[in-house]
Amino acid sequence: MTGTADSHCPDADSHCPDGVHGPGDHAHRSGDAHRPAALPSTPWIRCFHPKPAARHTLVCFPHAGGAASYYFDLSAALDPDIEMLVVQYPGRENRLFEEPAATVAELADGVFEALSPRLPRRPAFFGHSMGGVIAFEVARRLERAGALAPHALVPSASSAPSVRTERMPASPAEEESDDAVLARVMGLGGTRENVGQDPELMRLVLPAIRADLRALEAYRAAEGAVVGCPVTVFVADADPDVPPAEADAWAAHTTAEAEVHLFEGDHFYLGSLPPRFLALLQDAVRHSRTGVSHA
Repeated sequence: MTGTADSHCPDADSHCPDGVHGPGDHAHRSGDAHRPAALPSTPWIRCFHPKPAARHTLVCFPHAGGAASYYFDLSAALDPDIEMLVVQYPGRENRLFEEPAATVAELADGVFEALSPRLPRRPAFFGHSMGGVIAFEVARRLERAGALAPHALVPSASSAPSVRTERMPASPAEEESDDAVLARVMGLGGTRENVGQDPELMRLVLPAIRADLRALEAYRAAEGAVVGCPVTVFVADADPDVPPAEADAWAAHTTAEAEVHLFEGDHFYLGSLPPRFLALLQDAVRHSRTGVSHA
């Protein structure tokens, strides 16, 4: 690849810096006339495995304190017809020295501005934990703007927006000690066990973790907030943060249909990329659902 318009990838670290869709694709063209011929790279979007011939686009949103690289193995495991774009929040990895976003709305606005002109076709959204909420809010913004909104939303280990606002932590993140914040995140499996033993690394990652937790604590979904696409919910049977019984609550946040899939494991059940997880995710990317089912 040479960075020409044949690529869909807006990642500055890849060989496709323009983020423009190639002229030979048969994707949705609504709004193309309003797009510039070429776009500069953006730190908001990473693309680890460019696939210029892919027919489908999956956009992934990280968990609280998480970074784009969490999805590297998943990107590598996807079939050739699915290209992954990964959101990179400020304050981590290649954006380490940027100020973390203070609110869910700020994150969603930033992703919307960066992503909307770079989508080659209607995507599917996958968001794990906090990423499910950010994906939901970005989808709402794309729909309101008449842009290429997702045809499917897959929240994973993520409480529905209405449920999340009813269950706040006992103490705000800013009042917790460094050890308490790390213990909360590591207890969910979201941080390597040796992070707390590396003071320098802890100093670097804690601002982003605290900012994400504060944003979630302050988040309030708008009354009646919905998306127009089907929602496929992934939840684990031993997740201490998102009880499987709450998964059905996502159905209230779509005007389409919802389905729930239960997996074995804890909050980070997807870490080993179980075959069933991969199969169901790729099926959601390729097809919009219209019926309700529980499997």
